[in-house]
Amino acid sequence: MAKEVELTRWPGLKAVEISVLIPCWHAELTIGGALNSVEAQQGLSEHVGVEVVIVVDGRQEDRQAVCSWIESKGSGRRWAITMICLTQNCGAGGARKAGYSYCSGAFLAFLDDDDVWHPSKLALQWDWHQANPERIASGHGYNTIPKGNEVSFRRLLIGGYSLATPTLMIRRALWPYEPEPYRFGEDWLMLAMIASMQPIIVLPQNLAWRSLKAPPLMDDIYSLSRQRRELRAGKLKRVVVLCQRGALNPIWLPPLLVWNLLLAVRRWLLDLKNYARPGDF
Repeated sequence: MAKEVELTRWPGLKAVEISVLIPCWHAELTIGGALNSVEAQQGLSEHVGVEVVIVVDGRQEDRQAVCSWIESKGSGRRWAITMICLTQNCGAGGARKAGYSYCSGAFLAFLDDDDVWHPSKLALQWDWHQANPERIASGHGYNTIPKGNEVSFRRLLIGGYSLATPTLMIRRALWPYEPEPYRFGEDWLMLAMIASMQPIIVLPQNLAWRSLKAPPLMDDIYSLSRQRRELRAGKLKRVVVLCQRGALNPIWLPPLLVWNLLLAVRRWLLDLKNYARPGDF
């Protein structure tokens, strides 16, 4: 993991209850919108403070974009901010891992640098967790209303339904882990480790979406979503990690590997059909 080269803090006015962790990479156009959506949160109880922990993942341009946003807010900024700058790019997983030790809130929420939140996102999830103190994690819709009300370990293993990381809120006192440091498959592994303890509840609202200033996902040259093979291979490796950690009986490893290979072939065929030129078939 890259060493930290700079740590800067801007204090807030309230005791921190919720930490928002944001990895930042090639985000000059979108980081301002992400931070504005955190600043715009409303409906939280008076005593609930928020901190933003930003991990600049190896680019000075991103550091400058964050600093410019902070300067533009001046004394009007609401929340505490911690910025950690890394010497080199280590991916969203490694960046979140590096920033996690600086999170001081009882709850952890994730936001990507090219996503934005609904103004009521934190309040709705925080209120839900107050009413359900035994639950580790909750999520909600991303771009669309969610189809189910929970994400189970089995559903994650089989595939076909997951949660976008910017929808997740975790009660840290019940979570004995940290963000996974891997470059591929780290989000899925984090969800799977939680779901191996108890299902992740999904709130029935759409409270996060991709920034309008970001390019379409499959046109974004910096998006990992374009790297289909690496993502699939990363998930297969993370299934092995589940076995190594005792969260999954190794007897299920061969059929799951075969199943994921079949899903990879299916996705490749669908992509081939979607991007084929007239006359290719």
